[in-house]
Amino acid sequence: MSIKGFAIVTGMPAAGKTAIGRLIANSFGWPFLDKDDILEAEFNKFSAVDLPLRQRLSRESDEVFADQAKALPSGVLVSFWRPRDLSVSYGTATDWIAELHAAVVELHCKCEPDVARERFLKRQRHQGHNDELRVESLTQQFDELAALGPLNLGPCVTIDTTHSDDIAALAHEAIREMRELLSSSFEPGVSKWDTLNP
Repeated sequence: MSIKGFAIVTGMPAAGKTAIGRLIANSFGWPFLDKDDILEAEFNKFSAVDLPLRQRLSRESDEVFADQAKALPSGVLVSFWRPRDLSVSYGTATDWIAELHAAVVELHCKCEPDVARERFLKRQRHQGHNDELRVESLTQQFDELAALGPLNLGPCVTIDTTHSDDIAALAHEAIREMRELLSSSFEPGVSKWDTLNP
């Protein structure tokens, strides 16, 4: 019998969330949703995207992302999530996670901030992200985000992607731990810890 659930893949930019998330989705046979795929499809509707437009499209894409996720029975959800303990406007909000239709496990991609920063500066993304204009503010966030750690959305599996020469091996271990967690029954959208500690 197939396992139902949701993997919420968290971590700072360039921590390997998308690569790990795709492997998790393939292993469980779950749909894979990446907020950036939705956002970049919106970018393609415009001849040019400046920072204010990017910000608006990002928030609109968050809403589409959430609606698509809530319609699924299971799935792997990847985004740059909004830190729960900070009063900030960036990142995908997490308040709707409790509305998902199956148990939630957070898969946190931990990475040393200097390594993630270097990867971020080297990677090529859709020009609509305007990374060249946002690089200073984004790179300043890496130490802060690393210090925050997981978002505490539910039971959490943490993998260190700092040395990511073998992403498949990292995903394999994460899958094993997730299967153990999801084999326990707890209410959809509710942390196992909440069930154990009402």
